[in-house]
Amino acid sequence: MQPVREGAVKAIARSTLFRDGAVRRIRLGPLKGRAFRIGPITGLSPWYSGAERPVQRVFQALVRPSDVVIDVGANWGLHTLCLSGLVERSGRVIAMEPFPPAAEELEWHARTNGCNNVTILRAAAGTGDGTAFFRPGAAPTTGTLRRDGDPSGASDFETEVRALDSVVREFRLRALKLVKIDVEGAESMVLSGARALMRELRPYFVVELHAPEQDVAVAAELTGYGYRVSRISGPPIQRIDVGWPDPAGVWGSILATPMP
Repeated sequence: MQPVREGAVKAIARSTLFRDGAVRRIRLGPLKGRAFRIGPITGLSPWYSGAERPVQRVFQALVRPSDVVIDVGANWGLHTLCLSGLVERSGRVIAMEPFPPAAEELEWHARTNGCNNVTILRAAAGTGDGTAFFRPGAAPTTGTLRRDGDPSGASDFETEVRALDSVVREFRLRALKLVKIDVEGAESMVLSGARALMRELRPYFVVELHAPEQDVAVAAELTGYGYRVSRISGPPIQRIDVGWPDPAGVWGSILATPMP
């Protein structure tokens, strides 16, 4: 199909079958059959399972019924829905999302799909409990905490921040299988608020790295607590002291495995 014609077909499809607000069933992959509402936050690729398949394969390999998992930076709920199905009714998913439009989509998708094992916290994860300013990104699915605490952007807003160690205490978690982190450059802040659970509960971590300065910091934090880091998709990690763009360094989507 020629590019111009293909673009026209896509435009027609988006204005009819796949218009914003349309609800469809996901066609393929681990979320097959789940209700999915198309919009600026969700996009279209989840409908045909065109997003995040390598990460979801990791979830499928590690997470079992009755497990407890935490989804940090849950966005509209792509991974939350997957994890909810894997832990089943006897398990629990705690999903954290501070950006109101994304949190609203997360709540809709969890409710519509009957995910009664999902608890949603409208909060960011950080070094400790409190508040901080959150800056939405250029795309509706991105954003991060302001490290300097300065609300200099017109769209910045104040949000609740929770340390993961505090969340563990609040919900009296005695076991934690996995923590997924996707926070657009604040990954090391999340880990610094999770040191007790890294020592005591020893969950797996799936971390989406977005900033070169975070690559090495995240690897140092995890390996310092006895974790082995590996890349989920791409060349193997050979050096933990360098990040992107070194092909041997730490970058991309990584899995942190607790060592004995």
